Amino acid sequence: MMKNNYMRTIHFLCEDKKVTHPIVQKIEQALEINIPYIEPQDLMLALQTSKHRILMIDHHDYSRLNNQIRDLPLANKTFENIVINVQCRLTTDEILNFGHLKGLFYENDSVEVISKGCSEIINGQNWLPRKVAAQLLFHYRNMVETQSAPVTVDLTTREIHILRSLMTGASNSQIAEDQFISEFTVKSHLYQIFKKLCVKNRVQAAAWARQHLLS
Repeated sequence: MMKNNYMRTIHFLCEDKKVTHPIVQKIEQALEINIPYIEPQDLMLALQTSKHRILMIDHHDYSRLNNQIRDLPLANKTFENIVINVQCRLTTDEILNFGHLKGLFYENDSVEVISKGCSEIINGQNWLPRKVAAQLLFHYRNMVETQSAPVTVDLTTREIHILRSLMTGASNSQIAEDQFISEFTVKSHLYQIFKKLCVKNRVQAAAWARQHLLS
């Protein structure tokens, strides 16, 4: 495989790095590269030690992986993400959960197609189905058109904390536990946040937070 200055490394996010994944193994053979396996508990450390790391995730395992560690940082801009084995068309919100999505492959895609896409992604390109690209384009166009909230918004300290939790993908129950409040109170705060930011849902609120709140 030809390499250039945009070369990235793929790491396969899995529950047990001792278990070989057949598709990953075939991609390694096709591209003549090594794809290291990484477990969720190692991902937080990787945030501090590595840049330009591409995470490959089997969509069949995503829910279990996400439940193993709170605030799994898939949406962190440090990571570019590839999702394989997607069974059906995803909603826009589901796609946005993967943050910096570089590639998406369905379970009926051949190893040749996946390998070709991964090769392009490693070299700095995107490989997204047209429908997925259209969904994202529509979403971000809509955000530009509807985002009327100013950079400075009268948010309370509690609301800012909740916005930061939304950025990590935390659920209402997780936010309630972290903030020592009830889920009903969380919902009330979210209602006020959406109203202040002129957004319709938590995905749009999280996008606003990523753009306007300092880390």
